[in-house]
Amino acid sequence: MRYSLAVFLAVLSTTFLPVPEEAVLLGAGYAARLTGEPLGAAALAACAAAWVGDCVGYGAGRMVLGYLARTAIGRHIVSDRHRAAGARLVRRYGDWAIVLARFLVGLRGAVYLAVGAARYPLRRFLAIDAVAAVVEVGALVGAGFAAGELRVRASSAALTVWVDGGMLVAVASAYLVSSIVRARMRNDRPT
Repeated sequence: MRYSLAVFLAVLSTTFLPVPEEAVLLGAGYAARLTGEPLGAAALAACAAAWVGDCVGYGAGRMVLGYLARTAIGRHIVSDRHRAAGARLVRRYGDWAIVLARFLVGLRGAVYLAVGAARYPLRRFLAIDAVAAVVEVGALVGAGFAAGELRVRASSAALTVWVDGGMLVAVASAYLVSSIVRARMRNDRPT
């Protein structure tokens, strides 16, 4: 139970901290296997946290973004160009924008803010996002768990090093992609 709470808090923290959720999800699955925790408990806790975090993004967009966009600070945080692109995405693709955003490293938060700001129906958002979160979060936690299983079954120290190195590369790659996307979004902002 304590492990599930730790996973929930770690994944939820990615809503507020500049840490890519994908890296945390891979690590949660990996740690679950190494500590002997059930995969289902880790995946359920991670799904719940991801869903709550997505709801926070949607709610912030719906309640705050419209007001904030009219201020200088708001235009600095989300440029008019990005806000307009997000609104077009929601109008044009609706449900698919929500699903696609779940799989876009570094862009999910911006899309969910736009979905909320576009006043997309809440119940529909919750349902679609829950299904997308189960698929994406389950896959990442499961991949981390599988890597942990490889490490547990490793018959040599060299194989253990390769598995640990592979996990480190996967986590670092998620962070790098997220950082590049955020840097490009910052560079597109008006000065």
